[in-house]
Order: sequence, then structure tokens, then C-alpha cells
Amino acid sequence: MLFEGFFTESTRLVVEKIVYVVIITVIASIIAKTIATAVSRFGQKTGIPRDILGSVNRIITYFIAFVGLVLVLDIFNFNIATFVASFGIVGLIIGIGSQAVISNFIAGILIMLEKPFVTGDFIDIIGFQGVVRDIRVRSTSVQTSDGRLITIPNSTFTSNAVVNYSKTGEILVKIPVSLAADVDLEKVSEIMTSAAKSTRGVRPYRIEVLATGMKQVGPSWNIEIELRFWVNRILERDTIVSSVTARIKDELAKEKIITVPSRQ
Repeated sequence: MLFEGFFTESTRLVVEKIVYVVIITVIASIIAKTIATAVSRFGQKTGIPRDILGSVNRIITYFIAFVGLVLVLDIFNFNIATFVASFGIVGLIIGIGSQAVISNFIAGILIMLEKPFVTGDFIDIIGFQGVVRDIRVRSTSVQTSDGRLITIPNSTFTSNAVVNYSKTGEILVKIPVSLAADVDLEKVSEIMTSAAKSTRGVRPYRIEVLATGMKQVGPSWNIEIELRFWVNRILERDTIVSSVTARIKDELAKEKIITVPSRQ
């Protein structure tokens, strides 16, 4: 026995317990630091994001701390079974309340590992279109074209379809135009095609003009036309659409072709 002969029995027991607590604390600290170093080195070799490594290290540290606490309580003759049972009940309550947090955490890890999108990509998720600004373990920030910075829970990305326009490098644009039914369709098609071709960022060989239908407006009829083209400057899409639309309007005006309002 430690310190036998130096202290009274009760004092010796207290001192021994304190020494054991210190030993457990030191060993737990060494184990935690060793594992953290190993995880960090593994992450550097495999390219795993730091957010994931940090979360893994925290989980391991909490587990080691829990084991150390159990050992310390055992030294002081605490009823371990009661403690573990109580901890289990508390853990269950916390777990039920943190299901969303866990779901987002797991989704964040999957996003970082599988990389369906990365920072800077232009994506579409549940109706939001924008540029990915930041990917964290629990959420991802997307900035829309109107300047809004939207924070989206990561579980949203694993439970909904995500369109990543940056993966293909292009996006389809449609510009509808409503004209009088007696218009020269060939002339209009030439004007619209030329307007798209002459705009920077439009793929010149992926342009088409379609007559999509007829609509009655009062006693007369309109023909609905749609210009479709692909843009390879995704982040400049709105500017490109504005430029093409302005050119179409100017050229139609020069030819005295008047667009008319379309009523549903």
C-alpha cells in the first residue's frame, strides 16, 4: 500500500485516492493527446476537412473524460451502476432533443467527404439559387443573387435534390416573348438568335427559338415565343439575360415589331 507508515489510516487512504486521481488524469490526458495527434496526421494524409477532424477529436476527448470520471468515482466508492444508469437516462433525454443536431452533423461529414458541392459552386436547393460561401459541420451558407446569405441545415442537402450548375459549367436560360400572331416568325427568330450569339457568356451553338403556343387576348391572338440558350458564365447569368433582353427589344423596335402583354 502507498504511504504505509507515514500517515494515519484515514489520511493515507485520502492521499492514495488523490494520487490515483492524478495518475488517471495524467494518463487520460496523454491518451487524448496521442489520439488527437494520430487523427490529425491521418487527416493530413487523407485530406479530411479540419471541421471533421476537430469534431472527431472532441468526441474522443469526451469519451476518455467520461471513462476517467467513472474510474475516479469508483476510487471514491461511488455507486457506478447508479451513475451510469442516471447518465444513460440524461443521455437519452439529450439525445431525443438533439436528433436534428446529430442529423446535421452526420450530413455535414457526408458533404465534406463526398463533395457534391464545394465553396464557390453555384447550386439550387429547395428553391434557393446561389453561391456556396461556407460549409460547416452543421450548416452551409449560400449567398443568393440578391445578396441574401442563407444558412441551411446540412440535413436539407441529404434529404433533397441539389442541382450543382458549377459541375457542368453551364446553365439553361429561357426568355419568353409574346407577339402578334401575324408576326414574321423567321425574322423574329433571327433577331433573337443574333442577340444571344452577340452576347458574351452565351454558348453560340446552343441557341434555339421555339414557338410554345397561342393565346387569345381579347378579340386577337398572340403567339408565344421562347428563346433558349446556355450560359457558361453562371455567376453572370442575370447580367447576361438582361443584356440579351435589351438587345432583343432594341432590334424588334427597329423592325417595328411590337411585343404585346401575355394574359393568363
